[in-house]
Amino acid sequence: MQPVVRHPAELLLKAQGIRVAFFDVDGVLTDGGLYFSAGGETLKRFHVLDGYGLGLLRSSGVVPVVITGRDSRPLRVRLKALGIDEVHCGVKDKAQVAQQRLQALQLSWEQAAVIGDDWPD
Repeated sequence: MQPVVRHPAELLLKAQGIRVAFFDVDGVLTDGGLYFSAGGETLKRFHVLDGYGLGLLRSSGVVPVVITGRDSRPLRVRLKALGIDEVHCGVKDKAQVAQQRLQALQLSWEQAAVIGDDWPD
């Protein structure tokens, strides 16, 4: 059974022009917690439904771009499994990287959505 999702018409109208979505990871694609293995490796907890949502986003023509300040092997493995090709890890200035990606994609900020959980996002 598929859930029924209804969105206000004005929201759908605003979203029509979106062609790229910039995502942070911690607190956006994860629960925001950091877990550590016995060996000291940082682990993250991802929700499986995010993969479905990102697939829907891609199928609607929106390019998902991850820009995060952290970097880890588990993070890269999960993002690869989600089919996200645009991954920028260990970034200090996220706005600068987003601007560079907009230029490379020949898009403007009006065509972008930004999903974060804190001011640096």
